[in-house]
Amino acid sequence: MKRLFNCILALTLGLGISSCSKDENLDVDLTKYNYDTFEKLPIDDYINTNLTVPYNIEVVYRFDRSQTDINKNISPPKIEQVQPAVDMVINGFLKVFEKVAGPTFIKTYTPKQFVLFGSHAYNSNGSVTLGTADGGRRVVLYDINNVNPNSPTDIKRRLRTIHHEFTHIVNQIVAIPPSFREVTTDHVADWTAAANTDAEALRLGFISQYSRSNFGEDFAETVAHLLIEGQAYYNQRIAASSEDGAKKLRAKQTIVEDYYKQFFDIDFKELQYEVYLMLNQTYGDQSQAFLTNLKNNRVASINFNLDSGTEYTLYGKSVAFDAVWKEVKAKLPTISNNAGRQAVSFNLVFLNENKVQLQAAYKNAAGSNLAAWYDFTMTYNTDGTIKLKYVDEGLTDTEYKNGRIVIEGWRALITYLETNTFKPDWVSPTIVGYNNSMKFAGFYVAGDETNYLYGPVTLK
Repeated sequence: MKRLFNCILALTLGLGISSCSKDENLDVDLTKYNYDTFEKLPIDDYINTNLTVPYNIEVVYRFDRSQTDINKNISPPKIEQVQPAVDMVINGFLKVFEKVAGPTFIKTYTPKQFVLFGSHAYNSNGSVTLGTADGGRRVVLYDINNVNPNSPTDIKRRLRTIHHEFTHIVNQIVAIPPSFREVTTDHVADWTAAANTDAEALRLGFISQYSRSNFGEDFAETVAHLLIEGQAYYNQRIAASSEDGAKKLRAKQTIVEDYYKQFFDIDFKELQYEVYLMLNQTYGDQSQAFLTNLKNNRVASINFNLDSGTEYTLYGKSVAFDAVWKEVKAKLPTISNNAGRQAVSFNLVFLNENKVQLQAAYKNAAGSNLAAWYDFTMTYNTDGTIKLKYVDEGLTDTEYKNGRIVIEGWRALITYLETNTFKPDWVSPTIVGYNNSMKFAGFYVAGDETNYLYGPVTLK
């Protein structure tokens, strides 16, 4: 032991003598030892031009473990996956808010840093984290290596996360209204528990299982689903809920819409529609399109009351189709068998995804209300248009019999429906405004969007 101690002491003294006796130059140019330098890549210029300069937002994609939970194994993003992720943020988040809320909102409230990681962040309960919002100024996005801009489903899932996390940031600026907390209180400690099924959460009035985590997550989930999945989806969830749950889901939507209008002067319906357009036109998403709802047998009816419907007073009519309606009104009273009938209105009732029924309402000479039914097959073309064909199957219901009696009176409408190729669509907000853009739908004559019929929609 003494020998070892002597050796260490000798070495220590030797080092001390060497250090003290050597005359070293301490004036060192540290610039050539700059450890923060990195190779500039084309993606850096892309980020600077499209995100940093116009929006003052930084993107951190080079691996930095301090930007996330150091206890989790996270991989960096692949370079080629960074631009699709950046584009998703710009198109699916920044531009829609900028269009509806204005550039001041973007500059004031949006996070100033997006951090990208390649893999998921895995949690101990078996779930994965797709994103987090930190301190109101940073959003961390995971699983960037699997971003697929050619998959609307993948993009929607990620944008739902971004809008969810941004809602948390907004809630740090203006607190969630106390009234929202009172709508549902059935929260659970572990939202992944087996008892918290989707059906159970929906029955209780939650839009998703994760909504039951706490009222803050519930508010963010409500916002994200209304924006990304759309109003038709939300309505379907309401219809699938219990009576009490449906009431709560409607109440939550009202509170969300009032919150954005009162505190940020944002028309939430307009924001919903712009998100729908972005998903549809940029990423090819058809899930919210009216045509998709038809194909999936989600549409119950479109109602047309051209003479007394307030929508036509407010928003006007198609001149071309109004001429068809006027022809029906002029013809029906003149047909020989029991003249004096008066056309009132009509509905298109969708019996299934391939069959639509024209339900024509009229009065006889004595003023009694009658109905005539005409069935059409509906064929879908590859270009997104449809064709209708009248088919008389010889059914003997009173309404079908009436239809045969007065068919010449309704001939102009039947011919219009049969001879044109139509593009089914929601009515443009330029016609009915954003608040009603997905409450009204109709058929546009292919190649002539001034020739159309539209009315209020009822979904199944």
